[in-house]
Order: sequence, then structure tokens, then C-alpha cells
Amino acid sequence: MRIIRKFARREKGSILPITAVYLVMALGLLAVSIDLGHLFLVKSELQRVADASALTGALRLMTPSGGATPGVMPASIDCSRAINAAQAVGMQNDTDGQPTTLANIAVSLGTWNGTVFTDTGCASPSQVNAVQAVASRTTDVYFGGIITGSNTIDLSANATVLVGTVGGTYGAAPIAIDEDKVPSDGEPFEIQFYPNPGDGCWHVFKPGDFDGQGSSLIRDLINGTEAAPKLKVGDMIKVKNGQDNAAAKALQDKLAANGGTLDVMAPVIPTGQHTGEAEVLGFAALHLTEVKTEGNPKYIRGVTLDNYVAPGASLGGPNYGLYAGSPKMVQ
Repeated sequence: MRIIRKFARREKGSILPITAVYLVMALGLLAVSIDLGHLFLVKSELQRVADASALTGALRLMTPSGGATPGVMPASIDCSRAINAAQAVGMQNDTDGQPTTLANIAVSLGTWNGTVFTDTGCASPSQVNAVQAVASRTTDVYFGGIITGSNTIDLSANATVLVGTVGGTYGAAPIAIDEDKVPSDGEPFEIQFYPNPGDGCWHVFKPGDFDGQGSSLIRDLINGTEAAPKLKVGDMIKVKNGQDNAAAKALQDKLAANGGTLDVMAPVIPTGQHTGEAEVLGFAALHLTEVKTEGNPKYIRGVTLDNYVAPGASLGGPNYGLYAGSPKMVQ
């Protein structure tokens, strides 16, 4: 009996230090949980600021400047406007219970190559295709200093938004332009028809879209009585270099009804590929100025356009001067 009592006393004596150890561990875990919760909250607030700033900057980088005809419209690139708008929106959001200031937001302009953002500044505005915003703040930690020796920690979040050129769109004209004519602004082109090659040709979209329909199809596409399907980079389209008098007359009438000129978007194809099928390399904006339907050769004349926007178009194409209307978050 005495042995049992001695053992019980020893057991009671050992419980106290074990309990103390567990209590310290529990308090430590609680402290870590509080700090982590606080850091996650501040991090999410910084991410919100970065997202809003980058998206706003991208929306304001290239803004339609009016004077548009349906399908495409001119736009102006203004780097300062983009940066100022990004900063202003970022400062409307508090972080860590404090106002966000200019010191907390860094906005950069540059290029996005599909995987990496490169800060290029705005020395060449036409080459800028992305806006990046970094939001940062030094925040307090309540208990982490016991372990790290510091009562503060630096947090940051970044976002990159692509202001890309058109990779796919509805509403393209049934005219294709050769790659060597874009994206220069004001580059003259002349699309002559058979037997002369010219700088482009007619097209009737993807093989199979309009099987069994005759040459009047292009006329109907120009008049809008036939809906133009969506095209995207990489599609193969049916191209033709024929005269198509009805189509040329329809286009001539449309120019006349629009005051003598017409802005359209057209697929870009390999130079000289005017019969059979051709790959869609991208999209460009064209300013049509003349359609000749009498004599020989018959032709369409105009100039290529740079820094134009196609509202509703999707991103993904190379830079032929025609931008999509909706920026996309890529990072």
C-alpha cells in the first residue's frame, strides 16, 4: 500500500510541468494563428489593390477617341493617363486599416510575352501591351517578434493585365490583307483582282462555313444580309482572287453611303496567298477609300490603320495595330 501511495504522489508531481509545457505550446499556436490570420487579411487587401490598379490602368491605356464606324474605332495611347488612373483607383482601397498612398503602389508599363512581364516604360507607346501594379505595405506582427526578432513584416501583391491585340472576332469584312502591309499607319494598299495579285483578296471565312453558296455570298456579307462568323488566329479561310463584280459593286455602294470611306477589320494572311486556303495570322484595321468596278483592273484601295480598337474582340493575336476592347488579367 505504501508503494502505491508513493507512486501516486510522484505521478501528481509530474503532471504540473507537463501541463505547463502544453499551456505554453497552446499559447504559441494561438499567437501564430492570430499573426497568420492578420497577414492573410492584409495580403488579400493588397491583392485587391493591385488587381484594381492594373485593370484600371489597362482600361485607360488605350481609349477609343471617337469618330468610329461600326466594327473598329480609333484610339489614343496615353501612358500618363493609364498610370494616374491606376494610382487613383488603388488609393481608394484601404489596407491594414490604413489609407493606401502612392508610396504603397508601383505601376509599370511594358510587354507581356505570354509568361513574363518586362518593364519597358513608355519610350515606344505602340509597343506597350501590359500594365503591372504592385501594392506593398509594412505591417505589424503581434507575437512573431518573439521568434523572428522583428515586430513588422513586409508584404506585397502584384497583378498584370494584358492590353492585347485581336486574336479572334466577329464582324470581319470578307477582305483579307497581306501581312507585309501591316501594321504601318497610313500604308497604302491596292487589292487588285485576277489576273493581278495585288495586296490582298476576297475571302469567305472557314472552309465549310458557306459550302454550296455562290459568289453572291461576299455581296451578302458586305450588305449584312449574311452574318459573318467568328474568326480566330490559326483558322484556315477560303480565299479567292476573282473579280466578283456584284461584291465589288456592293462595297462601292457601301462606301458611298458612308461618305466615301469605310473602316473595317480584316484578317491578315501570308503575303501573296490569294487562292485556295490561307491561314489567319492576325487582324488589322483598314481604311477603304476607293472601289473601282469598271474597266481593268478592278481594285479596292485604302490605307492600313494603327492603334485602333475592336470592341468585343478577344485577345491573342500578334501586333498588327488592332487592339481588343477588353483587357485580360494574366498574372
